[in-house]
Amino acid sequence: MYTLLENFKIDAAGAPGNIDEQVLSRAAGALGVPLRKLHGGRILNKSIDARRGRPQLIYTVLLSVDDELPGIKSIPPEKLAPILTPPEPELPDGSKLQSPIVVGTGPAGIFAALALAMAGCKPLVLDRGFDAQKRYADYLTFLDKRVLNEESNLLIGEGGAGTFSDGKLYTGTRDPLAAFVLKTFIEMGAPPEIAYLKRPHIGSDHLRKIAVALRRRIMELGGEFRFGSGVVDIVRKNGRCTGVRTAANEIFEAPATLVAAGLGGRMLTRQLIRGGEIGWERKPFQLGCRIEHPQSFIDRHQYHWNAPRPAALGAAEYHMTSRPGNGTPGVSTFCMCPGGEVLNATAWKNHSLTNGMSDYARAGEFGNSCLIVTLAPETAGSVESDYALLDELEQKIFTAGGGNYTLPAQDAAAFLAGRNTLTAPQQTSCRCGIVPGRLDLLLPEEVAAGIRAALRHFDHLAPGFLRYGKLIGMESCVSSPVRFLRNPENGASTLPGLWLGGEGAGAAGGIMSAAVDGLRLAEKLLRAFC
Repeated sequence: MYTLLENFKIDAAGAPGNIDEQVLSRAAGALGVPLRKLHGGRILNKSIDARRGRPQLIYTVLLSVDDELPGIKSIPPEKLAPILTPPEPELPDGSKLQSPIVVGTGPAGIFAALALAMAGCKPLVLDRGFDAQKRYADYLTFLDKRVLNEESNLLIGEGGAGTFSDGKLYTGTRDPLAAFVLKTFIEMGAPPEIAYLKRPHIGSDHLRKIAVALRRRIMELGGEFRFGSGVVDIVRKNGRCTGVRTAANEIFEAPATLVAAGLGGRMLTRQLIRGGEIGWERKPFQLGCRIEHPQSFIDRHQYHWNAPRPAALGAAEYHMTSRPGNGTPGVSTFCMCPGGEVLNATAWKNHSLTNGMSDYARAGEFGNSCLIVTLAPETAGSVESDYALLDELEQKIFTAGGGNYTLPAQDAAAFLAGRNTLTAPQQTSCRCGIVPGRLDLLLPEEVAAGIRAALRHFDHLAPGFLRYGKLIGMESCVSSPVRFLRNPENGASTLPGLWLGGEGAGAAGGIMSAAVDGLRLAEKLLRAFC
């Protein structure tokens, strides 16, 4: 039979680095179950509680034990079934839909392509960028020579922007298909603990390999990939989308086209809007600034632990919000990368924009996050003015960094005081380098005001946040200023034959929600052709 042990606590200070491997036996001991009567099990949840000054590991554990053990309560079958067998996509037979087009290989595009391939559709997957190996090589060239390849960089190419990130998988979505996404990632080589950690991450070093493994899985199922095929517009015939046109003027026709171009697909998104047949609406979008601290400061504050952190604990992370009111915008910390690095993640020449990246080990000396402000669409403007604002700001950040993709930076205390001060510019994770810059003046005043209020509040919550913090560059690829309208029944856009999904379509925000959106969109697309 199976039994559940919830809220099982282990003192992190005395636990070994491989504590997860010992949890089942320790949990059995806590329940009084002899090891000879323990037949296995799994960790269902793991989190850290450091609120009382001594970090505790909190587990929920499923144990398989002998039947009818005294005092051991069995899990009812209806509660056990979804644990042992998580739901998978309900895919109809795709034999009537052959060679649909999927544009983009980020989480939304790749999981849509996977679902279509599982249904037998043999999708054609197009991406303007290149495979993960070439992307990484081009990124190293960018760092060395400061020559940007606009078709192969940290935003464009296999795996999307998430490939060069921390690979965070926590999400607000409660869609049961999130479990399928996690299961698929593990099958492709992700660390098994992503299935039970409260705040799981994969790491960019693993993500680059997982992106390749996902491509190979789809190809085994009959899918085809064409990298270096930048889609610049869709093809329209008789009021219907019948395919796509590439920058090389190639026409690919298909009975269905699914576009998941991501936030790096800014030009394609704007082109689809200009066409006039596709319904969309403006939406709030985020703009912000990276802040970096020594990881040792973050560990001390989060774990309330002055000595080196215990072996059972990874690099600490944080999430904070500021809601000052009185017309000053709120700020949230976003995309926190413990033990990570700050990147110049631009996809456009003479533009600079930041992102954060961590490898799985999160072993770097610094941690960073983005302080983001949500901007409401101005009633007098247009979506083109929103994109024009992003272009203008990215160009200003590029110029302020010296015109070679070095990033302008400012001590957090100097940002608050309005001074052009950057102490110890060599003490940073940013391999593009940082130079002094007045970010408090480069950012829109609404954003700067929100960040100033947030810095005061966060320093109150975490004393030293100001003293040890550096603000670096500007984050402008957080969310889309536009949301494409979709039919709630079949997921299609207002133009027949065209489906739009993922972050670039304003339908997701992060790896998990984008992957789930791709799966759900593929499900609906398939049903439309049954």
